[in-house]
Amino acid sequence: MKKFTELIEENNWTFAKTMAEIPHYYIVRDNLSENDKKLFDEFAEFINKNGYIEKFYSKQYTYYNIGNYKYWAIDNILNRAEL
Repeated sequence: MKKFTELIEENNWTFAKTMAEIPHYYIVRDNLSENDKKLFDEFAEFINKNGYIEKFYSKQYTYYNIGNYKYWAIDNILNRAEL
């Protein structure tokens, strides 16, 4: 879990301004270092295996909570929102 904490603490999160009514932040895999891309992939897999499913409008996503945030991955984007 520590390596995932480092990934989420050491990268700059961008506010999703196109969805300001649903406040959350994201990082894009393509913008990460090679090491962080590997961690991104591991974290996305970890979320999918160990998280919980929640409905978001008509879709379902798998989330995982760390601290005061919930995280979810969609393709090459890692998202987080405050709990």
